[in-house]
Amino acid sequence: MRIWVADGERGLIGVQGAECRLLGAPGRALCALGGRIYCAGRETCACYEAATGRLLFDFSLPPGVCALAAAGDSVCALSADADSVTAFSGEAGMIRFCAPAGNYPRSLRASPGGRLLAVAGGAAGEALVMDAQLRCLARYRLPGAVIDVCFLPRGMGALCAVGDGELSARLLRISPRGVTEELCACPLVPSSLCALPDGRWLVGCHGEAALLRPDGRVMLRLPCPYPARMALARSEPLICDPCQGRVFFLSGRTAYRGASPEDALLL
Repeated sequence: MRIWVADGERGLIGVQGAECRLLGAPGRALCALGGRIYCAGRETCACYEAATGRLLFDFSLPPGVCALAAAGDSVCALSADADSVTAFSGEAGMIRFCAPAGNYPRSLRASPGGRLLAVAGGAAGEALVMDAQLRCLARYRLPGAVIDVCFLPRGMGALCAVGDGELSARLLRISPRGVTEELCACPLVPSSLCALPDGRWLVGCHGEAALLRPDGRVMLRLPCPYPARMALARSEPLICDPCQGRVFFLSGRTAYRGASPEDALLL
């Protein structure tokens, strides 16, 4: 079992047991596809062999890439600067497709089978569903800026920032028919969202990470200055907190401590 961490200052880190190895250049986002790890930096994305950490190749990215996701046999990159999502060949890094993705989009997530993508359209107030060819299959108008999205067994979840000046976080559930239900609201600035297999939610806001019941009621609060990314790692999510310089499990156990971890994967 290895944890891959994209540290924005130290570089790409491989953590296995007590061993912590520097494997590549600093990065902001990670994804895995076909036995390979892809790490997006400021201008390029580097591809590594997952088994050994060996660098295979790299390819150019649009400016401002903030998230990666694997769909089909493509690596998809979300650009907050270009307001777009671009699909690259996982084998060679060649551009395949490109599509608009809101206004300062914030998050990109793949469905469990890798057939679909969910895009948090940021200030456009939209959540988008795309196929692997980046064709838009659904577009949902939501209240406020859409910060993060996730797939559910039926439908989607979305985390929005609502309000002028004083922002609050709103957790929404979107049915397959597009019906939106608000599950909870709190007077904090939202940052990240993760849906657990048992129906519970992990919601990150500036200042805390909260575990919620399926109906939105709070079960547990963890202090966390800035949970930049939450990723489901097998049965337990990993939480990246660049302010504290650590990646930790929901149980509180620290998986990595460094400079500025932006994203993490567990394989």
